[in-house]
Amino acid sequence: MSNNKLFLTKPHQLKALAICHRLCFPKTLSDKLGIAYIAKTFDWFLQGENKFLFHIENEQGKIIGYCGGFVSQGVGDGSSSGMLQHAFKEAIIGIIKKPWLVFNKEVRAAYPFIIRNIKRKIFPSTYKKIFVKYTTEEKKYAGLVVIGVHPAYRGKGIYDELMNNFFEQAKLKGAAGANLSVKKNNARGIGAYKKFGWEVFQENKDTYVLKKEFL
Repeated sequence: MSNNKLFLTKPHQLKALAICHRLCFPKTLSDKLGIAYIAKTFDWFLQGENKFLFHIENEQGKIIGYCGGFVSQGVGDGSSSGMLQHAFKEAIIGIIKKPWLVFNKEVRAAYPFIIRNIKRKIFPSTYKKIFVKYTTEEKKYAGLVVIGVHPAYRGKGIYDELMNNFFEQAKLKGAAGANLSVKKNNARGIGAYKKFGWEVFQENKDTYVLKKEFL
C-alpha cells in the first residue's frame, strides 16, 4: 500500500517543487533559466482564488509529482503570459547569467512580450491589460497548465492520482470542464490524456487543444 500523500502546495515548498520540475523536464528553457525562475512561475498559482497547485510527497517527504491549473475568469486571462509576467525579473536574471539563451527559439518568440513588458514597467499608465470578464451564463473551464511526475516514480500511479485530483480541484472552483494545450509531437502525452477522456478540440500549427467536459 502506498504511503504517498497529496498536499496543496505552500510558498515554502516552491523550491523543492522546482527541483522536481527540472528532473521531470531536463534541458528545457525553464530548466536552463534556473530554480529561481521555475519557483517564481509556480508562485503564480498561489496568487488568486481561481488558481491551484498541489503535489504528492513520498513517505520521506520528497516531492514526486505535481500539478497546477486555473479557471479562466474571462478573455485575456491567460496562463502563459501571466506566469511569464509574474516571473519576468527572474527570467531576465536567468538570461543575464546565461546570455547565449537570447538565441533560444522560445526566448526569441517571446521578444515582443519582453519589449512590451519593459515598456509597461517604464510607462505603466500607457499599457493597460485587456480583460473581458465572462458573464454568469458562460461556462467556465479549468486550464491544466503543468503536470509532472519524477522520473523514478513513473508507472506507479502518480500521474493518475494527479489527474484525478486536478479534475476535483477544477470542479471545486466551479469549472464545467477543462482544457489544455499539448505539442503535436508529444504522442506519449496525448495518449495519456486521452485515457482520461480528453478529446482534441482544436488544431493549431504546432499544438492541439484538448478538452474534457465534466458530467
